[in-house]
Amino acid sequence: MKLKTRIFQILGVAAIATIGMTSCDTDACTDVECGDYGKCLDGDCVCDAGFEGTDCATLSRAEFLASYTVSEVCTSGPYTYNITVSTSATGMDKVVVQNFGDFGVDLVGTVDGNSVTFASQSGGSTATFSGSGQIAGTILSITYTVTDGTDSDSCIMTCTKQ
Repeated sequence: MKLKTRIFQILGVAAIATIGMTSCDTDACTDVECGDYGKCLDGDCVCDAGFEGTDCATLSRAEFLASYTVSEVCTSGPYTYNITVSTSATGMDKVVVQNFGDFGVDLVGTVDGNSVTFASQSGGSTATFSGSGQIAGTILSITYTVTDGTDSDSCIMTCTKQ
């Protein structure tokens, strides 16, 4: 019986030691560097708006900034023209599309990764614009609607970096 008691004692000590070792908390963020534009949460960087990457050092909108040749198909017909996407002073996650829709209008878009969203905005006179798109390599695709009073036009822009 003494041997059985001894085995149970050893198993009990081993169980307590195992529980003690697994309950030690280690800081998952100890060796994680998130730079000036992020904070570590559970070992991963959570980036501020407008930044991405494992260390939050990449400006999300950077891949959008360029001049583009646009081939556009709308319910009103096909169009070809140029736009320029530049930085916006309204936020690190914002871009300005100059000559949006070939209307001579500058619209502000919000970048999130490889996507851009254009909230409803006035574009001169009574027209409003809204839409969204995404970039893949040198191609920026944007789907949008322009509304002027009771008239509206839906368009798909295929923009190629120049």
